[in-house]
Amino acid sequence: MFELTVKIKDVAKTANVSVATVSRVINAFGNVKPETEKKVLQAIKELNYFPNHSAKSLRTNSSEGIGIVISHDLDYFISFPYFVEFIHGMSIVLSDLNYHLVISTAKKNGINPYLEVAKKGIVDGMIIFDVKDGDERIFSLKKCGIPFVVIGRPKDVGDYIFVDTDNESGGMLATQHLFDVGCKKILFINGPKGHAATRFRLNGYIKAHKNMGIHYDEKLVKYVEKNSDRENGYEITRESLALMNFDGIFVSGDLMATGAIAAIEESGLKVGKDMPIVGFDDVPLASMVNPPLTTVKQPIHDVGKTSASILINMLNGKKVESQILGVSLVKRASTFRG
Repeated sequence: MFELTVKIKDVAKTANVSVATVSRVINAFGNVKPETEKKVLQAIKELNYFPNHSAKSLRTNSSEGIGIVISHDLDYFISFPYFVEFIHGMSIVLSDLNYHLVISTAKKNGINPYLEVAKKGIVDGMIIFDVKDGDERIFSLKKCGIPFVVIGRPKDVGDYIFVDTDNESGGMLATQHLFDVGCKKILFINGPKGHAATRFRLNGYIKAHKNMGIHYDEKLVKYVEKNSDRENGYEITRESLALMNFDGIFVSGDLMATGAIAAIEESGLKVGKDMPIVGFDDVPLASMVNPPLTTVKQPIHDVGKTSASILINMLNGKKVESQILGVSLVKRASTFRG
């Protein structure tokens, strides 16, 4: 069960007034002496109290909001098929329960929009997307006392409820498949450093090497600086092909993999026959590129549905647990060497 760090009774005790008086101040009902209102507002500020709007929504049976906190501009995320599929999964759960979705974007001008949303009571709970190790958003929401679910498993942030896919198994599946089709040295184009998925997928890549008794060369692991997009996949592959010290590529994201495919073909090599490549996600685009991309399939839609369901259960006071969803390998022509 999710416990709020500060409750209305704590504010009442600090201000030495009744809970009903605190409620009247919060809801601007009036009939409170100015000096009493001042004490209540001071107590709210000292305790960093935020009203429990989820309890109110359950009492009134009204439509409420769920926030999703992203770390980039919305335009960046909308361009990613993964994010669109994730949102669709969430929306199925939320719309059935008459909740609306509020998307809060990256910090601008020193202001954290998601904290402003929380303070104004626009949402009852939040889902944190695209997390990093030590992510400040987790600390901030804990301090606010607002229920939240994390997509991924960042470290250095204490305890939290999360939904994730088995990124380590996915990294191992992708790498092992490249070994199985005859690759000996595999270039790994990974996501940004400090991201939980980046760490787990690397662990899987390393485990596959150990299982095969093949030396793991950290020089063959490349990281994007910030965005796991097509352009970065293209540039890293193009630069790496100039050295040609590998015979297969594992790319931590299908969108990056499409850029890698373009760079391979541009170099005069044939994807699959000369240079097998495996992606990660299995977004619709993966089956549309030429040749179709072998990739690790994540249940992206289910991640959205599961995270929304867990958060709603939190708001209903039910016991919840973190979940890790399984992945699988989808084989297509990008690893066919015939």
